[in-house]
Amino acid sequence: MEMRMAHVMTSEFVTNGHPDKVCDQMADTIVGAAIEQDPKSRVAMEVTGGHGLVHVTGEMTTRAQFDIGELLRQTYKEIGHDHPIAVTTNVVRQAPDIAQGVDREGAGDQGIMTGYAIAGDPSFMPRVWVLARTLCQRLRFCRDNGILPYLKPDGKSQVTMINGKVTHVTLAAHHAEDVDLITLRHDLAKHVVGNVLPDFSVVLDSCDPKNPIPDANTVINGTDRFVEGGFDADAGTTGRKLVVDNYGPNVEIGGGCYSGKDPSKVDRSGAYFCRLIAKSIVVGRHAGEALVKVGYAIGVAKPTFVSVETDLPEMANHALTLRILAQFDFRPLAIIERLKLQNPRGWRYRDTAEAGHYGNIAFPWEHVVAIR
Repeated sequence: MEMRMAHVMTSEFVTNGHPDKVCDQMADTIVGAAIEQDPKSRVAMEVTGGHGLVHVTGEMTTRAQFDIGELLRQTYKEIGHDHPIAVTTNVVRQAPDIAQGVDREGAGDQGIMTGYAIAGDPSFMPRVWVLARTLCQRLRFCRDNGILPYLKPDGKSQVTMINGKVTHVTLAAHHAEDVDLITLRHDLAKHVVGNVLPDFSVVLDSCDPKNPIPDANTVINGTDRFVEGGFDADAGTTGRKLVVDNYGPNVEIGGGCYSGKDPSKVDRSGAYFCRLIAKSIVVGRHAGEALVKVGYAIGVAKPTFVSVETDLPEMANHALTLRILAQFDFRPLAIIERLKLQNPRGWRYRDTAEAGHYGNIAFPWEHVVAIR
């Protein structure tokens, strides 16, 4: 399984309170609210926030009625940030030139979408990506469950692996002002890093350039303090964490972000469908690693191309591609109906923006099918 895996691999992740992730969640909260009332809503939202102000701009054609400002203020509060924000909006109807293409069941945009899966982890995601995400999820768990009550919502992680072994961990954890740095680093080393990586022997870096620790393998809050966070400290925007949302830096992505878009936008629905197929290939043991790609032209239902790459020889990949084309309908409307993207059950669009769009079995594109 060497197709996308390298000798040295690094992946980062961010918590749900990171400014970029907050913007993603806000954009997808709007998508979810519109689709809940009107499943055929057309939504394309961009959210930018920072320093107390959130601005929403984009297009929405829907029968749904809701207060965007109130919705986003509530989302921000639920994420765990407690400082006030003002919300401004500039939202218009979907452009008729785009709408006419979608109305005839064509793709809502052009682009290339990818889906990936690899054996070796229960989620069939790259292990280094999984570990980086789990560290961020553990930060949230420790905050939500009172294990480390001084933690706040913002944060980041980064994991480096060499030949499949973790060699370095970086954490940045948003915290209350009254916690001292020594306590914070000790607690995070024990309750976060130690919990996620029990076999990893933590050696904390002093974060002092004048007194470096030669064998240090862990950096926790390298700037010492992380008291200000979220929009109080930084700015964010929808779609900036594309690699986090996908599979990490070793796997190519199509380039279009997911959040803020209804499923007629194939850069979302098409990518989800490719993940379903790639995961089905690997789970079905047709290959140990799979990358599925599809391309669309705006307003056209039939994809411009479909390809399947695996760790198998080229002739086997060609044969597998033909089987995929015979079994799966790549037309946008067929994808929407198959994955029930206009009628979410057991998941919300906001959930996809919280901690990556893949590896969560609640999402329908994670439910594999038999490849015939």
